[in-house]
Amino acid sequence: MKINKKSLLGVAAVALSMTLWGCAKEKGVFEDGGSSGIVQLVLPARTSSTAIARAVTTVFEALDVVTLPVKVQLTGAQGATEELKLTLKINDGSVEKYNLAWQSKYEALPTRLYAVDTYDIIIPKGAKEAILNIKIYPPRFTAIDFTKSYALGVQIQSATGGKISGNYAEGVYTVSIKNKYDGIYEVTGTYQDYVNAAFTGIYPQTANLVTLTGNTSEINYTTFNNGSSPHSYYFNAGGSNSYFGNWSPIFTFDNATNKVTAVTNYYGQGTNSSGRYGEIDNTANNYYDPATKTIHVTYYLVQPSGRRGKFTEIYTFKKTR
Repeated sequence: MKINKKSLLGVAAVALSMTLWGCAKEKGVFEDGGSSGIVQLVLPARTSSTAIARAVTTVFEALDVVTLPVKVQLTGAQGATEELKLTLKINDGSVEKYNLAWQSKYEALPTRLYAVDTYDIIIPKGAKEAILNIKIYPPRFTAIDFTKSYALGVQIQSATGGKISGNYAEGVYTVSIKNKYDGIYEVTGTYQDYVNAAFTGIYPQTANLVTLTGNTSEINYTTFNNGSSPHSYYFNAGGSNSYFGNWSPIFTFDNATNKVTAVTNYYGQGTNSSGRYGEIDNTANNYYDPATKTIHVTYYLVQPSGRRGKFTEIYTFKKTR
């Protein structure tokens, strides 16, 4: 008997198709377009080279109680085909993991400063999202707490359906109360570049001072690119605009004296790929004036070869963020 090769291939294809269909069926009710729905925290995108995603920055008004919403989502075009029950937990180990990955120095938020009514949340049938609400109590923050860099580590512990993400099952949420320097400012001043004299500062610019702790604020630039590059300082590169990679300042204040005591780099003090870091000019009068809500500060951008340039700036408060 002669076997038709085309018929044999057709039978194999059908068998393979049935096998794959059976495997897909076993994946459960959260099947969507050929792959199971993934249950994950809503976090900034991360790469395989980092152990954990960048932290979600959360800054609160100094009210009696505020809420930190931790969003969990089910991926895919369709919502859950049946109710999905999730259990989350606070994981201080995630904060330690984050510090190691990003060379930061966050401390786990003390339990006296927050509360969670329940760690069990539900993604309803047909929906794709649920929220774990964490209550934060600003009045419980002491003067010492305001000097700390606090964060909460949150992790998805279990889910009754779908697959828990391997990349976004745990995240870190920084927790800080707005300090007195927080706001939207007009920045005037000068920039002197020691490497290329044609590089000069562009002023005035608009920038947000965003609270990190009770006495530290990062600079978010908003003048260029509709504010989509908040951690990029743009300057005049001799006729066209450019910016420094891996450079964006963070100011540290002494709350008792209103002095600016340090200027560091958002991207790490010399730990970024450019080796850049910030250095305050201690010969200048660096201070915050509460009467006029202005900040006077002089500082340097430093790279492995030495000081790259000098900033002499005045930040004038315009309005709250």
